[in-house]
Amino acid sequence: MTPPPAIDGSTSLAGVVYPTLRLATMGAAVLVGVVLWLVIQRTRLGRLVRAGIDDRDMVAALGVDVDAVLLVVFALGAFLAGLAGAIGGTNLSISPGDDGSYLLSSLVVVIVGGLGSIGGAALGALLVGLIEQYGLAYFPTYSVIVTYLLMIAVLAFRPQGLLGRAG
Repeated sequence: MTPPPAIDGSTSLAGVVYPTLRLATMGAAVLVGVVLWLVIQRTRLGRLVRAGIDDRDMVAALGVDVDAVLLVVFALGAFLAGLAGAIGGTNLSISPGDDGSYLLSSLVVVIVGGLGSIGGAALGALLVGLIEQYGLAYFPTYSVIVTYLLMIAVLAFRPQGLLGRAG
């Protein structure tokens, strides 16, 4: 995909030149993360989602249609996946078969960060991304193994993930 002309080019920040497309992508990711956190922590929908995950029967007994709430969450997830594809499609070359590597990286991010934690997912994504890139730079042949070593270390010392809560 061709990026829009407004973000095609480069931007100088503190004397270092960065691709404007990458800066816009990072800004969009931070914006989506903050909005998602605010929705989950500060709105009625977020309270219903958190309560429905913790004790579905009690929420249903209070008269809330939990299936409708989960349908809204699924629709929001599908929207975010489409948005990520539209934004990431300008940065990455995507080919058939790439889905497996993205799904596996997503699983590692959730395990490292902690299931059910938005902050944990953000921290896990940051750590996994950095480990993957440094692994590619320093151990190109074994870069995939370095990511799994991070996951193994987190599971060994904190099985619920870095910011997850104990089950």
